[in-house]
Amino acid sequence: MSEEERKARRTLAYRVSAFDALPRPVQLAAAAALEAIDQGTDAEQVEAAMKDLALTAYDQRCSH
Repeated sequence: MSEEERKARRTLAYRVSAFDALPRPVQLAAAAALEAIDQGTDAEQVEAAMKDLALTAYDQRCSH
């Protein structure tokens, strides 16, 4: 993953985790993605965390 992509993902994950109006599961998934990005884990782990964030957001949207 390029540095530019890492920064973009981190910015997105940070904004979502800090947005109080979002459901708690979405905030937690965003925090997990942010942690994966910050820990410098491999790209597959970051990709999985971002995918989980997207699916969690989608699930929450569909349940409301």
